Amino acid sequence: MDASTGWLIDPDTLAPVLVDRAAVATRLAAAAPLDRLFLLRVLGRTDEAFAEAAALAEEPAVAADPWRLLLLTADLHRSRGEPELAERYHVRAWRYARGRDRQASTLQHAGTRWYDLGELHRAAQHFELALTLRRGFADPASVAGSELALAAVRDRLDLDAIVLAGGRGVRLGGQELGAKALIPLAGWPLADHVLLAASGAASRIQVGPRRIALGTPVFCREQPAGGGPVAALAAALPLVRRPVVAVLAGDLPFVCGALGELGRALGDGRDAAALVDLTGRTSHLAALWRTSSLRAALGRLGDPAGLPVRALYRDVDLALVPDFDACSADVDTPADRHAAEERISSRSPGQLPASPLAWPRLELHAPS
Repeated sequence: MDASTGWLIDPDTLAPVLVDRAAVATRLAAAAPLDRLFLLRVLGRTDEAFAEAAALAEEPAVAADPWRLLLLTADLHRSRGEPELAERYHVRAWRYARGRDRQASTLQHAGTRWYDLGELHRAAQHFELALTLRRGFADPASVAGSELALAAVRDRLDLDAIVLAGGRGVRLGGQELGAKALIPLAGWPLADHVLLAASGAASRIQVGPRRIALGTPVFCREQPAGGGPVAALAAALPLVRRPVVAVLAGDLPFVCGALGELGRALGDGRDAAALVDLTGRTSHLAALWRTSSLRAALGRLGDPAGLPVRALYRDVDLALVPDFDACSADVDTPADRHAAEERISSRSPGQLPASPLAWPRLELHAPS
C-alpha cells in the first residue's frame, strides 16, 4: 500500500474500507458542494472542509434545510476527535430529521459517535433503532449497514441478556402476570426500554408472556408461572450461549448507562458484578454474570421457585459497582413512573432525552 491508498472506517457499517485516495481527489473537482465535505474528510483535509461548511451554511437553500450539512459537520468533528462538538451537531440535525430515512441516518451517525467513545452499549441502542426504522422501508444497502454495525458491536461485547418481565405491577395498576412490562413510559412499554438498553446482547431473552416487542427477543416462562426471579432465571439460562449474561429487571429504563462499567468490573476473575445505589442497596437484578458462575449458583440452590434473588448471590465473588447516576432506578410506583418521565423529558438546552425511545418525533411505531 502506498500514499495513494489508505484505510477508512465506514461510519455506516464500522467496517474498514480501502480507499483509493487518488481517485477520491479526482472526484473532488467535479463533486457537488455537500459531497465535497465528505471527500475532503476522506482525504484528511478537514480545515478546508470546515471552511467550505461554514460558507455553505450561509446559502439560503442549505440554511432552510441544513440536515445533511449538520451531519457532515458532525463527522468532521468526529474525525478531529471532538465528540462533544459532534454531539451538538447531531442534536441540531435531529430537528430537521423529518421522516424515517433521516431519523435512521441521524441515529446511525450518533451511534458511531458513541462507538468512537468506547460506549458500546449506547452505540448498540442507536444502531438498533436505526435498523428498526430502516427494516422494511429503506434500501437494502442501508439496512445492511445498520445490521453490520450492530453485529460489530455485539461481537465485541460477546454477551447475552435476560430481562425479567413477568411481574404484575400491581402498584402501577397491573393485574395479570406480565402486565408491568406493558405499562407505558414515555409512550413505550416499560420493558422495551430495558430491551433497548440491552441492544448490545447477541440474544435478549425476556421471561414473561409473549408479545410484540422491540428487538425481537426470545421469550420463555418460568415454572411455575409467577415463581419469582430465581425461577425466571432458571428458565432463561438454558437459552444463553455467550460467556457473559446481563441479568436485568424489566423495569430499569436507565440501566444502559451502567452496563459498560459492570462489564469492566466483572473483569477476568469475578463471578458477577452488580450495581449498588447511594443508600447501600444492592440491585441484584442490575447485574452482569459470568454464565458459568450463574449456572453454578443456580445449581447450588435446588428448586428455584419462590426463592429471593439475593439467595443466588451467596458464596459468589461479587464486584459492587457504585451507581452514582441512578442507572438502577426502577419503576415500581406511580411516583417512580412520574420521576422517570421527568428524567427523560427534562434536559439541558441542546440535549436529547435520556432514552432514545423518547427522542422528539421518532417515527417508529410503538411495537406493542
